[in-house]
Amino acid sequence: MLAHLNPDHVDREQKTGRPSEYRPEYCQMVFDYMAKGYSLSAFAGSIAMSRDAVYDWMSRHSEFSNAVARARMARVAALEVKLLASRKGAETTASIFALRNADPVEWRDIRNVQHDHSVNVQVLTDAQLNAIASGHSAGDSNTIDAEFTRSDDTD
Repeated sequence: MLAHLNPDHVDREQKTGRPSEYRPEYCQMVFDYMAKGYSLSAFAGSIAMSRDAVYDWMSRHSEFSNAVARARMARVAALEVKLLASRKGAETTASIFALRNADPVEWRDIRNVQHDHSVNVQVLTDAQLNAIASGHSAGDSNTIDAEFTRSDDTD
C-alpha cells in the first residue's frame, strides 16, 4: 500500500509539534481569575503557562478568546470596585493606574483643547490670508495682531 493512501500515515503527519496544553475548562478559569482583578499574564502564570501560549490559545480557540474578552471586562469591574472602596491616596492612585492599563479607552487622560478665534476672514487682506496659510508667525509684518476692518476699494 502507498504511504499517501495509508490513513495512519496521514494522521501522523498532521500531528506535528507538541500537542496543545489547552483545556476547555480554562474558559471558566480565566474568567474567574480575571474577575478578581488579575491580568491575563497573571492567569497564564497561575496555570504555569507562558503568555505566548495563552495568546496562541486565543487565536486557535474562539471559545477561549470570547472568555478572555468577557474576563477583561470583569477585571475592569473588579478594579473599579476596588477604586471606589479605596480610602488612601496610594491605593487610589494604584487603582487608577491599573484601570488606565486595563481599559485605556474609558480610563485614558482626556485633554480637551478649545480654540476660540475672533478673526473674520472677510476682513483680511489677501496678503494677510497668504501669510496665515503659509504659516508665518504673528510677529511677521503680513499677519494680524489686532482687529481691523477691510475697506472696499471699488468705491
